[in-house]
Amino acid sequence: MTETNMESSTARPSHQVSGRDYPGEWARQIECNLDKEARRITIYGGLFALFVLAVVIVAVIGVIGDRPPI
Repeated sequence: MTETNMESSTARPSHQVSGRDYPGEWARQIECNLDKEARRITIYGGLFALFVLAVVIVAVIGVIGDRPPI
């Protein structure tokens, strides 16, 4: 095993290095890009925040719609 292969295999999981569990090269590239810096936590945090916002909006609409007419 060469020095560069050992470095890349210890820095990333083996399925990212080999690419064998991915449906295509595009999926491996997305996975590798998500691992740079804090992108994965930012994307998943943003998706969770959108989910919470949608639940709050639906709850507010439900409360307003369930109010008896004046």
